[in-house]
Amino acid sequence: MMIKVRNLFKTYGGKPVLKDLDFEVEEGERVYILAPNGFGKTTFLKILANIEPFQKGDLEIFGVKSPSPKARSLISYISERDNLYPNLSVSDILKFISGFWEVDKIRFENFISLLRINPLKKYSEFSKGERTLIRLALGLSINAKLYLIDEPLSSLDFVLRERVMDLLKEMNNGTFILTSHEIDELLPFANRFVFLKDGKFALETRDRESVKDIYREVFA
Repeated sequence: MMIKVRNLFKTYGGKPVLKDLDFEVEEGERVYILAPNGFGKTTFLKILANIEPFQKGDLEIFGVKSPSPKARSLISYISERDNLYPNLSVSDILKFISGFWEVDKIRFENFISLLRINPLKKYSEFSKGERTLIRLALGLSINAKLYLIDEPLSSLDFVLRERVMDLLKEMNNGTFILTSHEIDELLPFANRFVFLKDGKFALETRDRESVKDIYREVFA
């Protein structure tokens, strides 16, 4: 088992967000977490990424107790937040990231070409949607065992969403956990679908055709 979560409990301001949550992921799975906004999807990803503390429970990432520096080194976390350096060029951001992570520069160059991004431009000179694509290209270029991707389609138009899917289709290896409130676009990429409600994973399926019906049933 590559990811193992047992009895995870997380509160914000005394209010429970995740309650005795259990979760397991096998290597190579592409898990899609589904829930409306505010149900704890982002909180859960941040806990897996070792950037959000939790009150109780046990978490292992590829056999490594988490949180820990070793566990964090196995993960590429791609946040919805626009948190890169505005005055650096895309190439300079790549160089900076390469000082901390093992980056596949050929993969990154392929991504940038696919996205039609000029790597010599400053990050601040790109549109909000283009900056999302750049963050994805950088995060997916890291040679990680686990990719955590939070709302990759948020605020993107149809054309840019297609480019996100083009990026994901290029990823033949790795274990993925993704969140989105845009159900349709990520369905072809994922191979397992889990539904987060009341702080726990209420249901799951591997049948893409049933995802929307289950979503309506769980969250109606």
